[in-house]
Amino acid sequence: MATTQISLIREHTAAINPPRALWVPFMLGRPFGVPNDAAFQERVLLAALKLLDAPSGPVLADYPEDAPATPDDMQGAACPASFAAAKNEDIGTAFVREVEELRPWHERAIERRGRSMVGLSKLTVAAAADQITRFLREHKVDSIDNLSAGETLKLMCEDIRTYYYEAAAARPGAPDASGIQRWFWHETAGGRAFLALHKDCLASTDASLQRLCQNSLVPRAVMLELPK
Repeated sequence: MATTQISLIREHTAAINPPRALWVPFMLGRPFGVPNDAAFQERVLLAALKLLDAPSGPVLADYPEDAPATPDDMQGAACPASFAAAKNEDIGTAFVREVEELRPWHERAIERRGRSMVGLSKLTVAAAADQITRFLREHKVDSIDNLSAGETLKLMCEDIRTYYYEAAAARPGAPDASGIQRWFWHETAGGRAFLALHKDCLASTDASLQRLCQNSLVPRAVMLELPK
């Protein structure tokens, strides 16, 4: 029987190597995008079903659209740690400090869920943050398993973003997934570090870094919200 599926974490799906899979660039827990948008959800479903036309696999296709924003996505989110001084610090310094401040919340998240999705890069989150900070300062990064610079940074960024999201969700009274996403991109040093990395990758002549910033580093919906 021919099968197809929807994937939220591309690296995991590539490792499993199923017959057919559609990777979608949506937040965890929303494989069809935002709630109550039947037209968008139908497009995602049809894209996944269309993979059944492939005569053989494995097939791993990328969905070309970001999920549309909802009114809830535009609301502010309460921060799970106090980052009042972050905007006055060097991005790298604030980023590394912020990762450490979030550690107790992330440990609580692991206690509650019994697991964490962090681990793609095989580094600690602190080590990954150090590597990204080094790249912002020196444009150098230590390769993971002989991967390109862009592929290496992508794994680190996935781990860091997951770490932030899991930590924020562990706080009592935490906002929903869309609120956490907005908090990360608009309120944290981690989000500012990612945006700085995106800018550096755009200016780079390294094709792997260009692919990183074009495909998966900053959601298009976030880019549209930023001041020109």
